Amino acid sequence: MAEYILEKPILRLKNLIEALLFSSPHPVSCSEMVRLTEADKRTVIQTLQELQDEYEKREGALAIREINGKWQMIVKPEYGQELKEKMKVSSTKTISRKALETLAIISLYQPLTKTQIDLKRGVDSAQTIRTLLERGLIAIAGRSDLPGKPFLYKTTDKFLEVFGIRSEEELERLKNLFWEKKNGETK
Repeated sequence: MAEYILEKPILRLKNLIEALLFSSPHPVSCSEMVRLTEADKRTVIQTLQELQDEYEKREGALAIREINGKWQMIVKPEYGQELKEKMKVSSTKTISRKALETLAIISLYQPLTKTQIDLKRGVDSAQTIRTLLERGLIAIAGRSDLPGKPFLYKTTDKFLEVFGIRSEEELERLKNLFWEKKNGETK
């Protein structure tokens, strides 16, 4: 009987966190979950990891992932793509080739100025930068020490979310792989 009494609050916490992740349109920070559930941080993290393991073992269409310290429930990419195709859903929020090119440059060299982006692309990037800022894929990271103190741009957590990158550290590992491959090809 005592085990049941101890397990019930944990089950309630797990269900509450699962409902929060399911209903949130954006990744939720651990501190936000602590605030909403009134549980301590260690218990929330442990519960999140248990939920993540349960979803993984279940091998269903949903998964729980962590992105830069924030948590989110997602449809696994293979099912999301299949549903999109079968439902003939057209995404009105597609990203242009020039925006992808600009994002790639920013993610590889961040933080950098508009002029630095323009030099790497070979064309003016003002409109593309504006669009990426509006979509929340890049943000202003401060100002450069260069004359005129131009803005510096960097990628955001939303960028990580959209491209399925878990953290800044994972992005760094991907950048290192890119540079290793690029250097290996040029030798």
